[in-house]
Amino acid sequence: MTPSPRLRLLAALAVGAFLGAGLTLPLAARRVDTLTLLATDLLRELAETENELARLREEPPASVAVYETRLELVDGRGQRLPPATEVVLRRELEPLAQRLVGEDVYHLSPAVVRDLFDRRRLQVDDTLYRITVESVVLGPRSLLRLRVEPVPASPGAGSRDGP
Repeated sequence: MTPSPRLRLLAALAVGAFLGAGLTLPLAARRVDTLTLLATDLLRELAETENELARLREEPPASVAVYETRLELVDGRGQRLPPATEVVLRRELEPLAQRLVGEDVYHLSPAVVRDLFDRRRLQVDDTLYRITVESVVLGPRSLLRLRVEPVPASPGAGSRDGP
């Protein structure tokens, strides 16, 4: 007696389901193992970070040094300066910004840092530029946004550094 087509179809479906499950199960098990290991690593890292945060809250660092200063030079409209002008101005202003590197952030006065740059006048070719500090962000990575505007050159006007 031969099995009916329905019974054969049902048997083929059952065999296919068993084969599919048999092949999928090892792949899924490996993925679950990988995710479990990853979750364990992340939980350990989270615990270490929480412990470090608790330690820092109990005893804040005595000092934090400035390790980088960045100057952002913009014109009166907030746009970037012409590259040639920016290069010359940076050559003059970067040494002033580098004075902040190594200083303790907690002991830096924003007013003193601002006065280091504010109202400074620098000559580039035939144009005299006035530097105005727009903003100062003091931290390990400090940022100074400086507005650079040309001013009419008057006789006897020089930079704050000298003639």
